[in-house]
Amino acid sequence: MKSRYTFLIFLLMMMAAGCNKFLDTDNLTAKTTANFPLTEKDAGEMITAIYANLLYESPETSSEMYVAQLAGDDCLGGNLSFSGNCAVNFLLYKDNLNGLLGLWSRCYRMINRANNAVATLDNVKKWSDESERLRHFGEAYFLRAMAYYELVRIFGGVPIRTTLETENLPRATVEEVYQLIAEDLKHAIEMMPKKIYPSGSELAGHATKYAAEALMARVFLFYTGRYAKQELPGGITKAQIIAWIDDCVNNSGHNLVDDQRNIWSYTNEATENNAAGHRYNYVVNNHLKWAGNSAIESVFATKYNMKADWTYTWFSNTNCLFYSPSGDNYSKAGSYPFGAGWGAGPVSPAMVNEWKAWAAAQTYTGGYTTDPRLTGSIWSYRALDPNQANTVLMDTKLDAGEPDYTVSYRYYENTGYFQKKYININSFNNNNILSFSLQMFPAISGQTSASLLQIADLIHIRFADVLLMQSELKEDATGLNRVRARSHLAPIGYSLDAVKQERRWELAFESIRYWDLLRWSGPSFEEIGNALNKQTGFNVINAAVVVPMVNYNYKQRIKVTEGYWPIPQTEIDISNGLIKQNPGWDPSAQFTDWNNY
Repeated sequence: MKSRYTFLIFLLMMMAAGCNKFLDTDNLTAKTTANFPLTEKDAGEMITAIYANLLYESPETSSEMYVAQLAGDDCLGGNLSFSGNCAVNFLLYKDNLNGLLGLWSRCYRMINRANNAVATLDNVKKWSDESERLRHFGEAYFLRAMAYYELVRIFGGVPIRTTLETENLPRATVEEVYQLIAEDLKHAIEMMPKKIYPSGSELAGHATKYAAEALMARVFLFYTGRYAKQELPGGITKAQIIAWIDDCVNNSGHNLVDDQRNIWSYTNEATENNAAGHRYNYVVNNHLKWAGNSAIESVFATKYNMKADWTYTWFSNTNCLFYSPSGDNYSKAGSYPFGAGWGAGPVSPAMVNEWKAWAAAQTYTGGYTTDPRLTGSIWSYRALDPNQANTVLMDTKLDAGEPDYTVSYRYYENTGYFQKKYININSFNNNNILSFSLQMFPAISGQTSASLLQIADLIHIRFADVLLMQSELKEDATGLNRVRARSHLAPIGYSLDAVKQERRWELAFESIRYWDLLRWSGPSFEEIGNALNKQTGFNVINAAVVVPMVNYNYKQRIKVTEGYWPIPQTEIDISNGLIKQNPGWDPSAQFTDWNNY
């Protein structure tokens, strides 16, 4: 006891004497802004920590891509009655206004980590090369821009944080948020090297100069269309955007893969080649082969791995499980290779019928008579071939009238159609069904649950989108016809309507359609309202009962909300009312039950 008091007296004497050296001893156990980052390796860890926020445990609460997919006219909400998915489809909310708190929190974590990087990267004592220093800064700016772009599209104006200070800030204007996004992307374009990182590179999955150029074009098209403007805040003009998109097209090294269907993991070799003889004949007969993650067409994507467990589920692409049909009265073997999941986002029959009608009116090359992307993107329960049970899906039977609805006793808004781009994909091993990733990489994971084994990239920007944006910006058919030619569609002259159609079918189920409709509608919301109101006139299955899809007035709802989702109520509360709620999200907007609409 005496030694403890002696040390305390000594400590007080040192403090009184101003012995700062004693108190300022370096913290050797914790990373702080004073001692981190000091090396290039530290800087890499700091940037990786920003990327980590592109992952999320639940798409329902944390992903603008998930929200946009269900809100558009490609898909319905699906999932259980009273579910948040159905509420999203109707532009309503479930239970409370904190449904997207996970998205808000994730984006601001990403922003705060990017702010920390921008503030401290120059603490690094030695860089291997100046280009490496600039790359790290550029990636931080890119990721901060991406986070703010998620926030401003979903919520409108949000508080702007660019420093490490903790402040209670009001919402900035939409214009102010877009000015920061444009400035950050301009920094990223100027700082990042002129290279891309293909599969196998240690930097695969990192943002590049060309990803920043493509995102800048997307931001420009959305902002100028959505708000009827001519340029981005800060004076970034259409001519500058065109120069950047041309650079991405002409100099990046990105290209289209040979067949659009080869981008999606259902064409993987493990699924098609196995000793048990179980094959997805659609892939075999069409000579398809997965281009793999980080394919040359992928401009920017979220990467996943085989290291997910029940603590770190976000290492797996859980979108694939959410978008897979429910397991109720549903044979996993009979639907090979498509596995079961949680029933979200069943494809709208109205969308299928529109696609078939559009495809029938097109001219084709190379002996094709219809758009291969249709059956390459959508499958139906009716497509099960009774003559080859458990081995094959005949996707061409999308033409066989209405799909089979007899597949679920609990789930709602099922249409019998599901998309193929992001879905649980199986393979066979000794007559046992398992995730295709276990067949491809058997020694990496100790897990067996499909929830933890989804390794397909979640693609944010791909080169086909870049080509279509280039055509739209330049009002020229060159990029448009490159995309069409890949799917054996004959060339056509430029028109905005042609671009709209091509974007819809080429980019279906990639969470782009809702934002395209918003920007093409402008402040009137006319085009998006009319498009969403077409989600009627067909049947769905609700808890094993076939009923007509409700005739909901989406146009009226989107005008009331102005296309924005609710600010999390928790954020409004902790701001002491400084943050105000978006219009249209009063208690009358609460989703009660599917049958009430």
